[in-house]
Amino acid sequence: MQTEQKAIEEKLEQLRKIKDGTLGPKELADLITKRRISWFEENKKAVLAKYEGLSDEEKAYRIICFDHMKINPDHSKMIRISKNKIRIESCNFCPYLEACKKLGLDTRYVCKEIVEPSIQKMCEMINPRLKFSRNYQKIRPHHCDFCDEYFELS
Repeated sequence: MQTEQKAIEEKLEQLRKIKDGTLGPKELADLITKRRISWFEENKKAVLAKYEGLSDEEKAYRIICFDHMKINPDHSKMIRISKNKIRIESCNFCPYLEACKKLGLDTRYVCKEIVEPSIQKMCEMINPRLKFSRNYQKIRPHHCDFCDEYFELS
């Protein structure tokens, strides 16, 4: 629980800067992307070996969600919807969701403009043809109790 509260506090600090105008959304997105790229470069050999034999979209899902974000696998459901595309129903703890609720920010904006670019960059590091997307009609806390996400090899 302490780790979750620390993560929420970190996101609150980041998003307060967006809200008060001391940091732009692109600047924050770039900082998050740099941090995630650094993590991936440090862990690339181990995580790619760990998931050897899986499709690139499944590798991306597992590396990003389980290894990097430390999501509990019980709180994330993967459904293969085509040869090159998987759908994820994420009902995991999310510090951005909690911070957005506390600050009155829209997760559709924060996730699309601030968080998604870093996930996309990590996907591209696994395979340049890999794409990450969300269905912003089904994202917490709007109209749904999970976030509807996709990894697709184009």
